[in-house]
Amino acid sequence: MPDRPTGPRERGAKPRAERRAPRGKPGSLRWLRSLLGRPVVLVWRNGSLHVALQDRRRPPEVIKAQDRAALCEELRVRLLEHGEQHVAVLRPLVAVHEALSKEGWERVARLPSALLAKAHLQLLMLLGREPSASLAGLADRLRLVQAAAELREERNRRDGVRDDDQLVVVDGVETDLRSR
Repeated sequence: MPDRPTGPRERGAKPRAERRAPRGKPGSLRWLRSLLGRPVVLVWRNGSLHVALQDRRRPPEVIKAQDRAALCEELRVRLLEHGEQHVAVLRPLVAVHEALSKEGWERVARLPSALLAKAHLQLLMLLGREPSASLAGLADRLRLVQAAAELREERNRRDGVRDDDQLVVVDGVETDLRSR
């Protein structure tokens, strides 16, 4: 047997650092994150900045729903900035907002291509005043959805299929939105 012990507990060796101890300089954000054991995020709530713990494991459906809700909230704020005088002008964009917030992208994809084109143009004008990364992503996706809607409408016209999303029933009378 050797006289000297081998391994990490040798005499004169530097003691092992506690692996569960918080990393980083005490009081720093990294130190706080490792101390709590969960990621820390900064969140705007009621007009002020708050430190909050973030869940590590969220299902993809929850992440998509939260992203969509945040996007709808930002779009709603932008629409409300323009006030009552622009409500009639911004109706296509309001229709997209309502469809997106209530039923998601599946409902937006069923909207008429003419409405989507107007909403896309209005969204680009809003972005020209104040750029936003999330609204720019919305504009890109809206452009793609509009192109898909145009293809769907063209295919329906060619096949003679009536698109029920283009028709609105008011007091028992069907009105075609494409004629407007």
